[in-house]
Amino acid sequence: MSKLLFPDANFDKCALCAGSSVLQTSHIIPSFVFRWFKDSSATGHLRFGETPNLRVQDGFKCRMLCTYCEQLLSSWEKKFSEICFKQIVEGRATRIRYSFWMLKFAASVSWRVLRIFYAAGQISDYPPSLLSSIDDALSVWSNYMLGKRPHPGRYEQHMFLVDTVDSSSIDGIPPNINRYFTRTVQCDVVRNEDSAITYAKMGRFVLFGFISVPSPHNWKGTKLNANHGTFGIRDIELPRNILDYMLENAKSAGTSYSRISKAQQEKIRKSYEANPGRVAESESIRAMDHDVRLFGNKAFEFTQPSTRANTTDNDEGNAR
Repeated sequence: MSKLLFPDANFDKCALCAGSSVLQTSHIIPSFVFRWFKDSSATGHLRFGETPNLRVQDGFKCRMLCTYCEQLLSSWEKKFSEICFKQIVEGRATRIRYSFWMLKFAASVSWRVLRIFYAAGQISDYPPSLLSSIDDALSVWSNYMLGKRPHPGRYEQHMFLVDTVDSSSIDGIPPNINRYFTRTVQCDVVRNEDSAITYAKMGRFVLFGFISVPSPHNWKGTKLNANHGTFGIRDIELPRNILDYMLENAKSAGTSYSRISKAQQEKIRKSYEANPGRVAESESIRAMDHDVRLFGNKAFEFTQPSTRANTTDNDEGNAR
C-alpha cells in the first residue's frame, strides 16, 4: 500500500459524520501495525509493494476525519492493539476474549478501506448492483460506528489469524508464502460478478468486510460478534476462491520484491551488517527461515530479479 494507490483521495468534510470542522490526518491501516512491523523487522524500515525501492516510515494516511471521529476510532484501535494485537504477535497469548470494541474496530478498518477506494475512484467501474451494496455498506458501517445501530447486519466482519507454515498439500503455493502471511500489510476491495468484500491484511491478522456475499455460510469460525467473543488460533473454513486470492497476492508480492534495485539491495545488506543481532532476532528472518525450510533455494530465487538491467531506484513494485 502506498500513496500512489490513492492519488485523488481528498475530503472536504468528515468522511464519517459529515461535519465541517478541521480534518485530522487519519491512517487507513492503523499506525500501531506499522510501528510493530518496523520494530520487528531486520532493518528497521518499511517498503511497500507499489514502491519497493522507497524506504518509508509509516503507512498511508490522509485528512478524512474530524477530531471527534478520529478520537472515536482511536479508542477502538487502542483496545485492539493492547488486548489483542500485541498479546498475539508478542507470543503472550494465542486466544483472547473481546467485547464490543472488537467489532467496532474491525468495522472501522473495513469502512476506511472501502471509503478511501470509493473516494479515489478505484471502484467506479463496478456494476450498479454492487455499487448500490457499497453505498449501503458504507452507510450501515458509519451508523454502527456512530452508535445509531446495534450491529452491522449482513455487512459482517470476518477476521482470522495466519502464521508460518512448514508443510502444505496445496498445489501452487508460492515460495514466499510465509513472508506474505506474516510480513505484509495490504488493503483491497475484491469483487466478481455478484460479490464484493473489503480486504485488510495487518500482518498475521486478516480482516474481510462483507459488502455482497451470496453464501456467507461458507465462512466458518471467522465472524466477529457485536458484544463479546473469543479470537485467536482456531479451525476455520473459507471459500476456496479466498485462498486462491491470497495465494495470488503472495505471488504478486514476490514479483514486487524482485524489483528492488542494486542500490537498495546494497542498503539492505549494509543494514544487516550494521546490526546482526537485530537481524537474527527479527520476524523478517523468522519468516524467511520458514520459507527456506519449505522450499529450499526456491525461497530465495522466487524473489530475486531475473535481470537488473532495467531496474532503477524509481521503479514501482508490500511492507517488507
